[in-house]
Amino acid sequence: MRTYFKFLSRNKLYTFVTVFGFSVSLMFVIILGIYIRNEMSVDRFHSKSDRIYMLCSEEAANWSNLAPSYIQSILPDIESYCRVANRDVYVQMPSGERLKTPILLADSTFFTLFDFRLTNGIPSQVLNDRKSAVISRDFARKLFADQDPVGQSVFLYNFPHTITGVMEGIPSNSQFKKVDIVVNYHFLSDLSGENAFRWGNCSFMAYYLLKAGTDLESKARILEETFKKEKFMWLYHQGFHKEVHFVSLPDCYFDSRVVEANLENRANNMTKVKVLTGIVLLILVIAVLNYVNMTVAQAGFRGKESAIRRLLGGSRSGVIRKLLLESLVITLLTFIAGLLLAFTFEPFFNRVLETTLDLKHQFTPSTVIAIALFVVLLSFLSGILPAWIISRFKPIEVVKGTLRYRIKSTYSKVLIIFQYTIAIALLVCSLFMIRQTHYLIHSDLGFRTRGVLWISNTVDSVPKGMLRAELEKIPGVEKVSYACGNPIRYVNNMSFTKDGVNVSTWEMVVDSVFFDFFEISPIPLTDEPVETFFDREKMRAARIIPEWGNMKMINAVRPDPETGIFTQGDDDNDEVKYRMVGRIPDLKYKPLNMEQSPLQIRPLYAREQPWVTLVRASDEADKSAVLAAVSDTYKRVTGAEDIEPLWAEDIILDRYKSQTNLSQLISAFALLTVLIMVMGVFAMSLYMIKQKEKEIALRKVNGATVATILAMLNTQSLRRFGIALLIALPVSWWAMDRWLQTFAFHIRLDWWVFVVAALIVLLLSLVSTSLQSWRAACANPVDYLKNE
Repeated sequence: MRTYFKFLSRNKLYTFVTVFGFSVSLMFVIILGIYIRNEMSVDRFHSKSDRIYMLCSEEAANWSNLAPSYIQSILPDIESYCRVANRDVYVQMPSGERLKTPILLADSTFFTLFDFRLTNGIPSQVLNDRKSAVISRDFARKLFADQDPVGQSVFLYNFPHTITGVMEGIPSNSQFKKVDIVVNYHFLSDLSGENAFRWGNCSFMAYYLLKAGTDLESKARILEETFKKEKFMWLYHQGFHKEVHFVSLPDCYFDSRVVEANLENRANNMTKVKVLTGIVLLILVIAVLNYVNMTVAQAGFRGKESAIRRLLGGSRSGVIRKLLLESLVITLLTFIAGLLLAFTFEPFFNRVLETTLDLKHQFTPSTVIAIALFVVLLSFLSGILPAWIISRFKPIEVVKGTLRYRIKSTYSKVLIIFQYTIAIALLVCSLFMIRQTHYLIHSDLGFRTRGVLWISNTVDSVPKGMLRAELEKIPGVEKVSYACGNPIRYVNNMSFTKDGVNVSTWEMVVDSVFFDFFEISPIPLTDEPVETFFDREKMRAARIIPEWGNMKMINAVRPDPETGIFTQGDDDNDEVKYRMVGRIPDLKYKPLNMEQSPLQIRPLYAREQPWVTLVRASDEADKSAVLAAVSDTYKRVTGAEDIEPLWAEDIILDRYKSQTNLSQLISAFALLTVLIMVMGVFAMSLYMIKQKEKEIALRKVNGATVATILAMLNTQSLRRFGIALLIALPVSWWAMDRWLQTFAFHIRLDWWVFVVAALIVLLLSLVSTSLQSWRAACANPVDYLKNE
């Protein structure tokens, strides 16, 4: 190996490009590989994971709390079920303070259905009592120090619960959110009232344990037919839902219906995982090809060493083994460097991947063995082609002095074209992703978001008049509004049947300040001003409907063109008359990757309690000062223990956090690819020009000018770039067209983005090769020819 290290020290450019490119590429592979493995292993550690399912319709995974027992009575194949719900409560601490704590409400079957380990307690018994609680080991130390927590009481709000068990905690590879306490599911009636256990409230989720070998398709058909006949299963009975699907426990993590059923659960998108898997494979290919390209370019110079070894009695197979060993050494060294880089950039990847990689705890014995096999395989794939080429040099050429330090450049040309293609395609994709993300965040939504503060009302009764008066006294506060459902967050669903047609709409319930607050201008449909919308005598029947995007609803309810009166419901007992008093420009109140559903707006009645308080600050106000003052005032007036005010602009940013992070990741990968391409092209141009030194010298002797030589050298590079462009542009157009179609609202595939990406790659390519070409063209031909 001494000669190999001497070769690396003498060829510093080759060594730097190879080590840097391989190391950074392997950093991506290590991090993304661990991330993909972690995501694909979520909840697969449960011994019954292959028999645990959720029930979903074609649109949702939400059900009534009464549905699971009814479904079990229909299907004897269901051994048991477990309902779950997440809440935040205040726990009385030994110090006297009340600590906001995440809890999980679950049926008594939770610890027998799922393999969450108990350090104290019997899984089948710990949640049997309605006031039982299981706490995590870490939380037990906070509450009771070194005392045995079992049998002691813990107060959730003012509700006492008896601790019946201690658990290790929810592991990171589970879709369940990490919580400190698991309590019996019936505590939900204390938190939300008996309304939580009515057929009409379909806001909950459950997991079902099925017998092994259950025919899921046939059971789904049975449930569909049964649900349609039962009036209390109203979503199926009225035709809003038609299908039943069984979703396995591991697949729940990636199913959007399950994600929307419980926003507190951890979730991911399978498309994102597939994209990242493709990136890992692409990075590996680029890393291998870059190494192969650089090593093959050096083949002519290393061929003399190979030929001499064979002249001294070595075999070709021995030369190949030596070169493969060299490949193993460089692969191992760059893997170690890539691992160090992975630890360095772990915080960045934790943020953009929205995860906790925890690299230092990932290296189990099985993982180390897998890494060793990976390094050996990667080194073989990287080294076999250069070893085969270099070992072909014949010893007799050394004796005759006819050994040429050049090889056929077909390999290098193909690999450079491939690198150009990947660089252009990724640059195009990253530019479009950045533009689409910017569009999502800064798009005109039809209402004001600037300076709007959103507060969820957590108290039972909000003194609306007093709170508004106190909040408006705060310097910088312009307006205060109350609503149940608002365009920033949370809108209530309202479904009805009209002339046999199912209409699913969304409803906002707003006060008289709402339209001015959000700078929305209602358009009256009659001679009466829209202000009559809030008249006490008329407000109960009044409705305002957004304009063009909701023609489906207008066509369904068919308001009278003169009076605006329309009805909802077919049954005489259910039919309700409303009056459409105006329209407003369309509001984009849902994320822009979703179609905007029909929407209606009605007044907030005097006795109704609003879900949210909205505060608008002036453009000149100090936002941090307003936030602090609003929080203090709200707590003082309402008696709330804790609130989480959020700026509307931050809510919108968080809404598109996943798209933002993905675009950043793709951009980082594109930057890496372009950087490796530039270094690779620079190094390759140096070696290829060195192989053309004789040709350049002869041309100059025969009268060729510097411009002619430059044209000859750069024409080949431009030709390779042109071929790559013909491949990259249609591929990137197809990929971005498919990606943008996942958004209901998106940018156009503007031609100039493709041109900009191509020009960037072309410019960097020319810069990386022109310096070497200029030196070669300006060199004195006598200096080379005198040595021939």
